[in-house]
Amino acid sequence: MAKKSQVEKGKGIAVPAESIRADLIRGAILALLAVLIWCAVYNRWTGESWQTPLTYRSEPEKADAMSLFAAVKAASQGHFLPFFFTNIPELGAPFTANWDDFPTTEKPLICLTGLLASLIGVFAAVNFAVMLGHVLAALAFYTACRLLNANWTWAFAGALIFGFARYAFAHALHHLTILYYWHVPLCVLVGYWAISGEGIKWDGRRFYIALAVAFITGVQNVYYTNLFAQFVLFGGLLQGWRRGWRAAVPAGAVIGTAAVAFLVMNLNTIFYHMAHGGNDQAVTRNYQWLEIYGLKIVDMVVPPPDHPVSFLASWGAAHLKEVVLAPGELPPSGYLGIVGLAACAWLVVISLRQAIGREKLPLETYFILWILIYAGVGGLNGIMGTLGFQLFRATTRYTIFILCIVLMYAVGYLSAKVSRDKMLIYIASVVLTALALWDQMPPIVSSEELATTAQSVASDRHFTEEMEKRLPPNAMVFQMPVMDFPETPAPGVSPYDHFRPYLFSQHLRYSFGSDKGRPQQHWQESVKQMQQLNDLVTRLEGYGFAAIYVNRGGFTDKAEPMIDMFKKMGRGDIIESEQHDIYCVLLKPAAQPTLPDAN
Repeated sequence: MAKKSQVEKGKGIAVPAESIRADLIRGAILALLAVLIWCAVYNRWTGESWQTPLTYRSEPEKADAMSLFAAVKAASQGHFLPFFFTNIPELGAPFTANWDDFPTTEKPLICLTGLLASLIGVFAAVNFAVMLGHVLAALAFYTACRLLNANWTWAFAGALIFGFARYAFAHALHHLTILYYWHVPLCVLVGYWAISGEGIKWDGRRFYIALAVAFITGVQNVYYTNLFAQFVLFGGLLQGWRRGWRAAVPAGAVIGTAAVAFLVMNLNTIFYHMAHGGNDQAVTRNYQWLEIYGLKIVDMVVPPPDHPVSFLASWGAAHLKEVVLAPGELPPSGYLGIVGLAACAWLVVISLRQAIGREKLPLETYFILWILIYAGVGGLNGIMGTLGFQLFRATTRYTIFILCIVLMYAVGYLSAKVSRDKMLIYIASVVLTALALWDQMPPIVSSEELATTAQSVASDRHFTEEMEKRLPPNAMVFQMPVMDFPETPAPGVSPYDHFRPYLFSQHLRYSFGSDKGRPQQHWQESVKQMQQLNDLVTRLEGYGFAAIYVNRGGFTDKAEPMIDMFKKMGRGDIIESEQHDIYCVLLKPAAQPTLPDAN
């Protein structure tokens, strides 16, 4: 007789053998344990360490962190709210920066983090948000497994493994919205419900839970919403084929809820484009990125180069040097871990055995096969990309769905096969969890690394404080080299590096930070083309700029000769950072400045 997947064994929502109170207590213990593990990995035990960001400027592949800090800072000032246009008066000088061209579905996450930042500071708030992402992932996995009537011990172990996946550490702070994959187990759960048995019915608790999950998913990263909608769509089509079109309607309602939530979160972008026209430059996508960032099976197997086992770390490092297509996003995020790979291998063995015996395959197998067909390099998403639909370029992110599915399968299988000997379960779950965490977690952050990051932060803070002492309130600072925003690095300068002084400012305005492709940004391009520094300074002072901020990394000569030129022009009042990577030249702004042409 065919073995059934865990979801096919129950009717409706399973009632745990233990009371809800017991599960709440276990959930609290799980959350506390996750917090302690996170603090241990990142060495965040003191108030000072919490005020130090997990990353700042030392890791180029994590440069997007500056963009997150800026968004949280804007949210803390009330400039980044759902349903409203996103205008930041401190950026985009002499105009006001606008971020409505770049759709942001995850505004609630940024806004809540910004609210916390107004109380404890940007860096501490973002650190807390990162930690909470791990905690929520563990809790959601545990909840989904318990709703499938899994043994609580196996569910608890799987929750810790899922909550501290390598995927989470790879994205972490610089991809906070990607790190918030916590709802993926609930998405998989709803996908199970939609496809199995009689599917989701109007009058069942499944339907209301599915609607809640759909709404939560709709306000999270669109990659997760995309795959969730596909799973539910397949369920609706299957139920419609089995029992008539009315049976597919609840699944349609679930998909519709996710779609409405997504649209509501992007109303500002929709209305802004209606009022000001489209802007293709703000969000640029090319087909090549669908291959570079596409899902590759090898990336799920090859360990990261910082693996605790030396020969595995060497394997991972050698692979990074040899690949033609980068392993998705960096740092590598696809590695499933020893336990995840073992669960995947076991699912493959079971599936092959049942296929040979012409038995029904586990539903989890179909889910994973679909992900590979859709998201793999050259798959269906790639085909759609050749036709111009290139929104989902980083399908390597769907490895977290694969990990979730195989872990949920393993928890269900072990719950069914190994459930009587409690001592064996406790010992095995502890051993597997310890093995997985040791395998998946990056090296623990040392006190020296923490101090190095804190020094970089202190250098920028002191530099900005000195600027604010020397410049009047609302003074405008022109930033060099001229850079477009977003996603547009300059040689030697990461794409969001110009946000650094904004993070510490109280009353200054900066030229960087408004969406590219709009008229109010064109004037900077004309200034950028000016050959003579004298002309540049005269033009900027005429516009009312009180200072020029220079990032040395954007100049092959580290902008050293410019200092002498500024001094010869009588602009020798210069502020330099403690780490000598940026400096600021004070100007003599016109008493009655004129705005640059924004047409």
